Amino acid sequence: MKALLPLMLLAWSGAAAAEVRAVFIGIDHYDFSRARLPGAGFDDLSGAVGDTVRIKAAIATAYGITVDAPVAGKCRSANRVSETLTDSCATKAAILGSWERALAASAPGDTLILYFAGHGSRFIDDRALDQASRYNSTLMAADARQPGAQTGADILDHEVRAFIDRATGSGVRVVTLFDSCNSGTASRDGNSASRTAPDLRVAGLQPLAAPAQYGSYGAYRVHIGAAGDGQDAKEVGSVGARAGVFTTALAAALVDSPQASFADLAARVVRDVTAATRGRQVPHAEGALRASWGGPEIKVPTFEVVRDGDRLVMAGGALVGITQGSRFALFAATSDALRAGSNALRAGGDAPLIVARVSALAAGTATLTPEAAPPANLPGRLVACELSHDFGSAKLRLAVTDAAALAVTRQLGFVTEDPRGPFALLADAGGMVLRGRGGVVLARLPTADDPAFAVQLAAALEKVARVEAWLAVVTPRAGDTLGLCVQNTNPATFDPAWCPEPPAGGRTLKVEMPAMVSVVNTASSPRHVYVLAIDDKYEVALVLPAFGAIDPAIEAGQALRPPEGQDIVPIGPGELRFVALASDAPLPAGVLEQSATDVIDLQACLSAVARAFCLGADARRAGGVPQVTAWSTAIATTRVVP
Repeated sequence: MKALLPLMLLAWSGAAAAEVRAVFIGIDHYDFSRARLPGAGFDDLSGAVGDTVRIKAAIATAYGITVDAPVAGKCRSANRVSETLTDSCATKAAILGSWERALAASAPGDTLILYFAGHGSRFIDDRALDQASRYNSTLMAADARQPGAQTGADILDHEVRAFIDRATGSGVRVVTLFDSCNSGTASRDGNSASRTAPDLRVAGLQPLAAPAQYGSYGAYRVHIGAAGDGQDAKEVGSVGARAGVFTTALAAALVDSPQASFADLAARVVRDVTAATRGRQVPHAEGALRASWGGPEIKVPTFEVVRDGDRLVMAGGALVGITQGSRFALFAATSDALRAGSNALRAGGDAPLIVARVSALAAGTATLTPEAAPPANLPGRLVACELSHDFGSAKLRLAVTDAAALAVTRQLGFVTEDPRGPFALLADAGGMVLRGRGGVVLARLPTADDPAFAVQLAAALEKVARVEAWLAVVTPRAGDTLGLCVQNTNPATFDPAWCPEPPAGGRTLKVEMPAMVSVVNTASSPRHVYVLAIDDKYEVALVLPAFGAIDPAIEAGQALRPPEGQDIVPIGPGELRFVALASDAPLPAGVLEQSATDVIDLQACLSAVARAFCLGADARRAGGVPQVTAWSTAIATTRVVP
């Protein structure tokens, strides 16, 4: 297959002069709050408009952007870079219109910032829709909650997502910063110190369908919300000088660390807001957190590590491909780890705080043992990236006939020469070809004497070996409590809780027809669910949760499916495997994603295996790591046919 899914990232060289645009929304005074409508379920706010001033000043200082200046007596201001709407100017129609204008002015490679400070709420539907919690977040525009109106001027998270999908589909990077209640998945609570309003209850509302395309031209989305779903976003300070706790923390982080990755910005904001609210408000971040402002996402797997007494515990274990004996470099921040990986070709690179080896391995975590005594001031939170991968006794059986190519493969400890092996490296017109099971062409390579041959071969074989080793770990076991279904069917009538028996010849999917994927948790307790798709060139895509989201666990008996608008469409014949994981604690399943064996991408020289060939050619405890104690898997292998 040329590619697995339309949502997989495509290579893009970047615009010559990418720009940043922004829309800032701040609402203190609502048309239908208690101040104007006795009996309303929420009050006005005091600090949201001021928060727009604070975040604009921080962004301007951190990134040298000339944002719009407020106009005395006016609730709207704008220049070519940004637009600000406050209070009566921030109606739903005006907000959506400002987003559309900003998108229309943006080009591929540009970054669009959407900031919102105001009330947030939850939309409760009779159907599960695409949220495991059955709740869907909303942003409340100034004209929200008009009596008699159904959804009124609440901007549903489906509407936000549809806009983001259109933006990323056109190559624009989108960063959403929402200082409102229930802002974990989309979107302050209903009194003067908290930004929420009563739940919006509507039965049977159909969500907006979003385009299938996602992430074209290297675009991505990042979302940082003030509070998790069901939480309040707090304002603090005296009347007339209130400020959102989240915006205050975010503005300080931006000014202090403008080049930090979104992961590091989010980690600092989470720390500061959690401390300021004594744990009552915990911000939420998801998406391309390994990117930085205006920069590309660096797709090198990174893992959070915390100190637990004398132990170093890494959030990532056997279920996400970690192996005993593998070596990791540990840094103080994600930005440091990514910079070290990006500088791998430089002599020395960025030195890690410590280097450690996996000494104990569990399903969802790994214990790291430092190779030397750690420094006395080692931070409580660390970020790890892999230096070398230990494949153990597992070997890829590879048939090789070319002597020069054989010399390269013998340097790969996870490959063994086997004339009858399922993989073969053969001479081809003008070069070499790597073939897999069934004769599938995994990669076309230059001749063995080309300096690029070793790098490309190592990168391709590593992708194969990692997937094969991981599949051996997650092979379904007797008693697994997880149901996985993949089928071609009408999305309008698709029932995620029902799966027909496969035909005698096995499941098939049609080229260019949406494949409906669903998972049912048949365990007796909640489970976090992940679905990954693997094509015949070992491209791995995370299908669920969608778009880099971090979803809550689903209840026993509940079915889950990709959100509407995220179509999974095979675009060529071949084998397509779907692997479902369910665990009682969260897993960083996104680290398993990789491009196909015939794609030589930016991270080829950042991989633990290929790096050697590239170089030869040129608080003491930050909180616990969730422990996986129960898990199950399911695998559905399909044949994609014309």
